[in-house]
Amino acid sequence: MTVPNSKSIPMGYIFYNILSIIAFPVLLVALVARKKYRDGLCQRMGFMPKSVHDQLKGVHPIWVHAVSVGEVIASIPIVKKIKEVYPQKKIVFSTITSTGSDTARQKIPEIDFLIYFPYDFFYIAKKVITIINPCMFIHTETEIWPNFLFLLHQKEIPSIIVNGRISSKSCRHYKLFGWFFKKVFNKVSAFGMQSLVDYQRVIDIGANPQKVSITGNMKFDQKNRDTNDRCKEKLLNELNLGLENRIFIAGSTHSGEEDIILDVFQQLIKKYLNLILILAPRHPERFSEVEKLVKKKGFAVCRKSQIKKNQHLLKSQVILLDTIGELAKFYSIGELVFVGGSLVNIGGHNILEPLVYKKPVIFGPYTQNVAEFVDVLLEFGAGILVTTKDDFLFQAQRLLSDKEEAQRCGERGFQVIKVNQGATEKNFEIIKRFLSG
Repeated sequence: MTVPNSKSIPMGYIFYNILSIIAFPVLLVALVARKKYRDGLCQRMGFMPKSVHDQLKGVHPIWVHAVSVGEVIASIPIVKKIKEVYPQKKIVFSTITSTGSDTARQKIPEIDFLIYFPYDFFYIAKKVITIINPCMFIHTETEIWPNFLFLLHQKEIPSIIVNGRISSKSCRHYKLFGWFFKKVFNKVSAFGMQSLVDYQRVIDIGANPQKVSITGNMKFDQKNRDTNDRCKEKLLNELNLGLENRIFIAGSTHSGEEDIILDVFQQLIKKYLNLILILAPRHPERFSEVEKLVKKKGFAVCRKSQIKKNQHLLKSQVILLDTIGELAKFYSIGELVFVGGSLVNIGGHNILEPLVYKKPVIFGPYTQNVAEFVDVLLEFGAGILVTTKDDFLFQAQRLLSDKEEAQRCGERGFQVIKVNQGATEKNFEIIKRFLSG
């Protein structure tokens, strides 16, 4: 790894690169040990396929970056909008995790080239930027890579943050090195931030206020879906189930949550005999671990990926959703929906996905990553916060016993989605300004 000449780069970047090089061996071991980061390692080291080299010569594509699954899904509306208005422009899309890459491949057909984002070492970033040679770089949420942004700025390639957000924790970390990150943030051409809080934080860190706008959250701009019985029956058939079954979906779960969910489910099936649990762990590397836990609790379990092979088997009580990118569509058949990362201190995951199907959503107390959504849902009576196992069981029984109340709650959530839409158009106006230029 080469540290750039000190005459061509500010001192803060020199220190950043030296620290990166020192930390690289430890980082590499940690990344290789985890499959979701191990995939695409060669690309992340700057080795792009020859086909990418050849096909991108003289193309100057738009480069869109999303870290993982959540950001990929949030970026769908803006990618579709870009392709709709500029169909002649090629789109390069990058992610960091294998699950993010799989989701992008399945859900965004408008992508022309799908790659893994390079490590933020000066030489690697410079090499990949030279190969891609984009006309613009768009990053979702707030992915801040100092070398990468410095090199884009040096090449006069606009970089735009859309759907920007900065957590209070990240804000504190950035401000600890404010003298450095003020320079980094000013390499960004424009910021489209989700909320007033995010707007204020990015300015406090050092961004030029004239570059910052409040555009809202593109996660609200998911396509409204209202499935009929035929669609529901088709999805149930995929699982060897029928319309007589009632579905409890626990999505994006983490260690410590499955225990609680299975205990609640054990109590529920005493009263609701045709209830089926669809359990979707957040991380694929935990599928085997969760499957063992389900069996230990005494439930018949089948992996979704094996259902076609095992159609002759008795129907399972628990279906382990071990496929990538399918959770959102299965929310449409749920009567009872829980979104994970919230009963344990993870910070919560996308609680909006079930709302587009008018489903009532249950979540735990740890929702700092999605606090702005939770506040709105609770205000409108469109979300259900549970803090204990007994509370979870009570709310689950209430929704299963009172279908009209469940429908009213789901409808309120759907209205929250509708009234908050429009962020994609606002972000696109920023993008269009730079493309026109």
